[in-house]
Amino acid sequence: MTVYGKAAIAKFAKKHAAARKPLLRFLNIANTAEWPHFPAVKENFPATDYAPATGTLIFDIGGNKYRLIARVDFEEQILYIESVMTHEEYNRENF
Repeated sequence: MTVYGKAAIAKFAKKHAAARKPLLRFLNIANTAEWPHFPAVKENFPATDYAPATGTLIFDIGGNKYRLIARVDFEEQILYIESVMTHEEYNRENF
């Protein structure tokens, strides 16, 4: 999987130091993954949700403390990170 939007992770981790390690773990897994479809994503990240209204995947990171919102093109094997936020920030958004 080719991962774009890593700057969002770097920016978030700079502000939330405790998120750095779980976000790096996410990147390590995503960079080496070959996900042909959403159920394959759930094999690596069982708590991941799909939001059909926006076409995004919502990853629970760091024991449900953080949310990583991304779009995935399974055919092209591209993951684009749209945003990273705390659980509280996510609850205020409309996903």
